[in-house]
Amino acid sequence: MHAREHVQLAAYLAVHAPTYLRGNVTHSPTALEHYWISSKCRLDRWGIRLKTHAQLLESGSAMDFPRFWNAARPVIEEILVSDILTRVWISVCVAHDRIQRESIAEPVARSVFLGHMEARNRALNLLLHGRGLEATMMVPLNRLRRRTERWTDMLLGYIAADTDVNSFGYDQARVREFGNDIRSERGATNKSASWTMLLETALEAFGSQLIGEPANADLNRDIATSVMASFGDELFSQNTVINPMWESRIIHLADDTQQLIEQLLSPETPIVEQQGREPSRISFPT
Repeated sequence: MHAREHVQLAAYLAVHAPTYLRGNVTHSPTALEHYWISSKCRLDRWGIRLKTHAQLLESGSAMDFPRFWNAARPVIEEILVSDILTRVWISVCVAHDRIQRESIAEPVARSVFLGHMEARNRALNLLLHGRGLEATMMVPLNRLRRRTERWTDMLLGYIAADTDVNSFGYDQARVREFGNDIRSERGATNKSASWTMLLETALEAFGSQLIGEPANADLNRDIATSVMASFGDELFSQNTVINPMWESRIIHLADDTQQLIEQLLSPETPIVEQQGREPSRISFPT
């Protein structure tokens, strides 16, 4: 699974979760545990790969810099783009715990959120101080950073319209502004239309300029299915786009948790060589 699919999931959660959570919602301790373990595995992989890439850039020759940066780019992009779901998810968990007056989901999501913040800072530090980064890569990555920040604040606006989650955004004033706009437009646009519009916009915003092959497809899938299984199936079962991912949750939750724990001790070896990329068919707006 590519991180761009996490944006679709985040958009769906932002639009539909606040109202859903006000009903009789049950949580899945197993799914929350799988979310934490899968996220921890991915954080550890990111950490090892970022450290390896930093060492290669520090000790390598100038002629190897393009190859090193091409290998680092999928990891950096994945950290930036998947941060949207991480921040939306902790906001959903905070909303759940406040509505239910308990502390169950928020501590798990907050642990992952803090780890993701650290990974993002390390990735941005590599972009800022890494040797040999050419403008042809720096410019689109910086543009991607700004885009993910704005998308995060926009999606949090949907949740902020019901619960105070401004602190998880990048620009609290912007989150509040989006939240106010969403509250004022309620009734004029139904949730199905809002979700459809967000999906189409997400496909455009995170389409062709992202590397086609994800850095951690397996863990991205595990994280998504854990999120979708955490608060029951009714939230996702009626959606034709999200439902295929929801169905795979059965496989995810049937996996031996020990296999995920073992990944904490045995992350994949970073691949320095640039992999072949399949061009995306999604057009990207100028």
